[in-house]
Amino acid sequence: MQNSFGKRLRGFREAKGLTLQQVADRVGCTKAYIWELEMREGQKPTAERLNAIAKTLGVTIQDLLGEPVDSVQSPTPTDVAFFREYAGMSEAEKAKYREAMKLMFGSPAKADPEKS
Repeated sequence: MQNSFGKRLRGFREAKGLTLQQVADRVGCTKAYIWELEMREGQKPTAERLNAIAKTLGVTIQDLLGEPVDSVQSPTPTDVAFFREYAGMSEAEKAKYREAMKLMFGSPAKADPEKS
């Protein structure tokens, strides 16, 4: 029976497009261990293992443990993974990303001081 921790772990793993084996290899454990974390109730990974899993999935330990993200209503694993990826970008990469978003979706009109 899958537990809430296991559901979150699996959701983050799938959102990142990783297999059980890929996560296990990056964390330094077995595929069976990751499967047990996802599927069996009562698993208690160490802090070191939680940290390695969180880093591999691009989330925080708090995300894995289900602590709420402030001011976001029910973020999906994909939302959290997206934010974590963005947060890990350099300032130059963030600026390029914001510019691309403006080109795709537009931006609120700002008053042009030269036209006033």
